Amino acid sequence: FWSGSFEACGIPHRFVVAGAPASFDGAKLLADTQAICEEEIRFWHGETKSIKKDSSSPNRFKGQGPILFKNYVFMLNAVADGYGGLEHRNSTALISDRKDLPRLARTTLAPSTHRQPEGYTTLLGLISHEYFHTWNVKRLRPVELARYDYSQENYTELLWFFEGFTSYYDDLFLRRTHRADNTAYLKLLAKTINQVAQTPGSQVQSVAQSSFDAWVKYYRQDENTANATVSYYTKGSLVALCLDLTLRAEGHTTLRSEEHTSEL
Repeated sequence: FWSGSFEACGIPHRFVVAGAPASFDGAKLLADTQAICEEEIRFWHGETKSIKKDSSSPNRFKGQGPILFKNYVFMLNAVADGYGGLEHRNSTALISDRKDLPRLARTTLAPSTHRQPEGYTTLLGLISHEYFHTWNVKRLRPVELARYDYSQENYTELLWFFEGFTSYYDDLFLRRTHRADNTAYLKLLAKTINQVAQTPGSQVQSVAQSSFDAWVKYYRQDENTANATVSYYTKGSLVALCLDLTLRAEGHTTLRSEEHTSEL
C-alpha cells in the first residue's frame, strides 16, 4: 500500500491507500486532505494555527476543550467500484473507486484538461464527512448511542442531525478550503435538493421517522421504498441548509460565519 503523512494544526495524520495505480498523485491527496482537516479542527476548536496542549492537563487543548485524538489515520481501499466510509475515534475506513483518485499531471495535456474530476470532488467530500464525525458522532452523540449494544439494533430519532448535518458541512468545507468553487458547490447542493424532491417518500416521512426506521426500512429497501421513505442523510442535510440560511438571514452571525460570508 501507499502511505503518506502530514500535520494538521500540529496533530500528526497518516493516509494509507491500498489499490492505488502507478499514476496516483499522493502529494495532492495529502495537501487537499490537510486543508480540510485544518479547517474542520478550527471550526470546532477556534482560530489557531497550531493547537497547543495544556501542560497542566495533557488531555486538553489549551482553552479549547478536550483533545479528541493525538494522531489520526485515514485508511482508503481503492477498488473498481465502491463508495463508503466508517468513522472511528481517531481513524476512518474509506472505500472509493480507483478512478476517482487524483492522478499525476501529464505535461502533454492542455491546461483545460487539468480541471478537478467530479469523482475526486466526491472522494474529498467523503473524507470531509468522515473526519467531521470525529466531533459530530464521536464527541456529540444521541443518548441512545452513548453505549452501543452490538447484540441488537440501536434506535434513535436523531440520525438526521448526526448524519444529515455532517452531510451539509462536508461539502461546505470543500468550498471553504477552495477545493470546490461556487459553481461546483452549488451543483452539489442542487444534487441533494433534487434527490429529496424526486423522492415521493419525502412528503410522508419525517427526518425523525427516517432515522428511527433506518434499521427496518433504510437498510432493508424494497420496491416501495422511494414512495414511503426518505434518506435522513439528504433531507437532514437540507434541514441544516435551511437552518444555516435562516440564521444568516436573521443576522445571527458569528465571527466565523462573517469570515466566510463571501465564500458561502
